[in-house]
Amino acid sequence: MKYTLKTGYDFNRGVVVGHNFTGDTFPRMSAAIFTLHGSCQKMKSLNSDRLYYVINGTATFTIKSKKQLVKSGELVIIPMNTPYSYAGDMECFLVHSPAFDKTKEIKL
Repeated sequence: MKYTLKTGYDFNRGVVVGHNFTGDTFPRMSAAIFTLHGSCQKMKSLNSDRLYYVINGTATFTIKSKKQLVKSGELVIIPMNTPYSYAGDMECFLVHSPAFDKTKEIKL
């Protein structure tokens, strides 16, 4: 299946603004591109593993209690049920597997 900026939907969560390419069309995986300017609240997913690939910029990911600086060309994988947060200024490509499910997101 092919996805473009005309498929899926745009989202704006304040410091995170982007586009979900797949929408609700592929339950095994979803993909989004977004920009981050600031910091995100600590969270975890009860549903999916996540892969964040930094296209431009840098961010500090706090996974469990460990901080890691991630920059352009690097990626971070967050396993399901793992508490994490991130902060910085970056453009990022994100993959959820299985697909993103808002009802399975926990803010900590």
